Amino acid sequence: MSVFTPISRAQMHGFVTEYRIGQLTQFVGIDGGTDNSNYFVDTDTGRFVLTLFERLTAAQLPFFLSLGDQLKAHHCLVAEPIHDANGLALKSLSGKPAVLFQRVPGHHISVPSTDHCQQMAAALGDVHVAPLQFDAPPCNAFGLDWLHQHRTFSDWQDAGDQDLYAALLTRFDALPSLKLPKGIIHADMFHDNALFEHDQLRGLIDWYFACHDWLLLDVAIMVNDWCVADNGFDADKVAVMVAAYQEKRRFTEDEEQAFTTMRVLAATRFWLSRTLAWSALKDEDQSGITVKPPAEMKQLIQRLLSE
Repeated sequence: MSVFTPISRAQMHGFVTEYRIGQLTQFVGIDGGTDNSNYFVDTDTGRFVLTLFERLTAAQLPFFLSLGDQLKAHHCLVAEPIHDANGLALKSLSGKPAVLFQRVPGHHISVPSTDHCQQMAAALGDVHVAPLQFDAPPCNAFGLDWLHQHRTFSDWQDAGDQDLYAALLTRFDALPSLKLPKGIIHADMFHDNALFEHDQLRGLIDWYFACHDWLLLDVAIMVNDWCVADNGFDADKVAVMVAAYQEKRRFTEDEEQAFTTMRVLAATRFWLSRTLAWSALKDEDQSGITVKPPAEMKQLIQRLLSE
């Protein structure tokens, strides 16, 4: 279980009493987290999710809370932050920043259908056209500049990986010169960050990589994950996702031109981040920690380059 900060029942009971949400009935840690500690929290009036932030600081969190409030106000499918009796959403528990959210019903889809893909793309389009207001939103900490900062990284899993990575960086050099619209993106729209109930999308979750970057990058991350197939990508699902998204926001001419390269960039971002995690933990006890295999992303890159 990927719960990095354990919470006792007494601690949770005290925390819940600060809200007007009834009495605590039960709580349980959520499996599979890689950056935060998450708990399902039930009271006699409702169901909630508590997030303890292991990476982000309290100073960084107001952006994400404001983003959630704004997206909810524009009828996007996101979880609603819960405010305590004093009107505060950002709290502290066991020395970590903590936020309680309304629990979105549903479950993750492991093998999405074309209908699931259509709903996801439409929902992401709604996010991208929402008139969000931020004076200085955070830039993408895992964007193109970050990739270049790791040009000399050498602890790759396989021979030839470093040469492949250098070639990919060269491929991406043309992107900054294109007219690619930017805005607030989710930046991690994998299938485990969406919840469906009876095949209806109920919510997009885990916004803690959200940042200001190319909108097309968000679409690329989503398509790469939701449309993958055994021997490449499902072309029908790709077409459905792109069409559904463009019903909300049309691609520019430069976005049409850059889409495949942006998909390679999206896969490269996660190839590198997973390789860095693997490199840092390869000699450590990984029990209870979710480490996703870098090879999956390298295979996606190779598939995209061969298309």
